Amino acid sequence: MNTTALIKNKEYELSFLKHFQDNDFNLVDFSFIESLSWQSLTKDDLQQMTERSFWQHDHHIYALRNDFTDQLLRYYSNYPPQYQRVAYTGPIVRDNEVYTQLGIEHYNPTVSDMQDDFLTFYKFIQTTLNDDIDFVILGHYQLIDLLLSANEQTQDILNLIQERNISELTTQLGSAHPVVQLLTTKTTEQLNLLSQLFPYDHKTIQALRRWEQWFKSNDITNIHLDITPQPPRSYYKGAFMRCHLKNNKSQQLTGGFYKGELEGFGLGFIL
Repeated sequence: MNTTALIKNKEYELSFLKHFQDNDFNLVDFSFIESLSWQSLTKDDLQQMTERSFWQHDHHIYALRNDFTDQLLRYYSNYPPQYQRVAYTGPIVRDNEVYTQLGIEHYNPTVSDMQDDFLTFYKFIQTTLNDDIDFVILGHYQLIDLLLSANEQTQDILNLIQERNISELTTQLGSAHPVVQLLTTKTTEQLNLLSQLFPYDHKTIQALRRWEQWFKSNDITNIHLDITPQPPRSYYKGAFMRCHLKNNKSQQLTGGFYKGELEGFGLGFIL
């Protein structure tokens, strides 16, 4: 990174923190190096270890932060959160590359809280980054339970869905199966089809519809449904979104609802 880009990123970090402080978020900072214990690692933690940069010293495990939401969740699972809304910036390491992450967490949020948080982040993108949202990919991590019976939720089927292997899914599930029907429909029309295939008042469909209608009410109209992702952590159980920007095509505002030992809504952005 050259000097100009470095200074600009630091200015973005500072502007982000000031922006959210002005909007009544509490600013938090955590160590880039986490101290972990093998005995206290959860199944989610263990799955992450293959993705993380970590080492052992004097019977202690140390790891470089790879995600703020996970780090804060581990911390606040042991120490009750002092704040309901927090904002942060700092480095994370993914695939041996260091990135700067800007993000927020809102614990025990209402639907209105989550929408307000999104608008606050959206305003930062518009006013500070001088960019806008081009399109939104919307999904729900419990949608798979609606689309597939328990017997159908094999690893092979889940892999085929992630791969969007329509021909093999048709062979195994049949052409009339909802998954096959959805994957052969335009992503911008899948939510309408979903509402036709299943009861409109199902809570998962309601959550997706609520976000879709809210985005459209804020002039974000290019919305695509994605039925393929599997939850990266067991506590990701609600709606999620990936918002691609117009000018900087490589940048996304991502986030969603989670509920484990702690319930919250998070949004993150990689500079």
